[in-house]
Amino acid sequence: MIGLYTLLPSLLEGLVARNLRDGLGLAEAPEVNLVSDPAPSVLLGRFEEGEITLTNPELGGVRPDEVKIYLDPLDLDVPASVASGRIESEGPLSGMLRAELSEEEIARLAKSSANLAAPVSGVRLEEGYLVVGSEVEALGARVPVGVEGEMALRDDELLFEPRRLEVLGGDVPERLTRRLLEGMDFAYPIELPFEGEVSGVEIHEERLMLTGEVTDLSAG
Repeated sequence: MIGLYTLLPSLLEGLVARNLRDGLGLAEAPEVNLVSDPAPSVLLGRFEEGEITLTNPELGGVRPDEVKIYLDPLDLDVPASVASGRIESEGPLSGMLRAELSEEEIARLAKSSANLAAPVSGVRLEEGYLVVGSEVEALGARVPVGVEGEMALRDDELLFEPRRLEVLGGDVPERLTRRLLEGMDFAYPIELPFEGEVSGVEIHEERLMLTGEVTDLSAG
């Protein structure tokens, strides 16, 4: 019985990983960890929680460093799953989504945007906001500027909303700021490989977090 409690979770985790790889068309199988407490519940296929980590994830053209899915409690049909080699569950696998993007990835997205009126020299992520480095034309010269703003979600797009402009270490008058900020916003579509929704975005130092909900991983 001890051996069964030890081996069965690993077997089911492997089935979930392979089903996700095949069903979602992933290049590599994700890492899967299922938790059953108390241990005998594993024989009934009852898991209080689980964690799935996508390897080399990609959400459309957005490439996070890490994507994790924290599974809701789930009930698996153990005999049917073992016999068929596929996960059989009473309902779809669902849970919370968390994706982490690096400062370098946000800079890549900004530089690749065709909507920007000025080239991007770099991006800096701070707590609660980010600064996009660029240049503007002033008196026949190119002047380096920092465009401070926020990231938001709109119509399945990750959107940069500029708020403040800094030139040579000083603030710019509001009227001139509005004019110079025109064309400094950019958006990038987010596409999930499964059914769900990205509903939140948080900016932290050197990283950006996307959060949301997964309604069906299509593991079966």
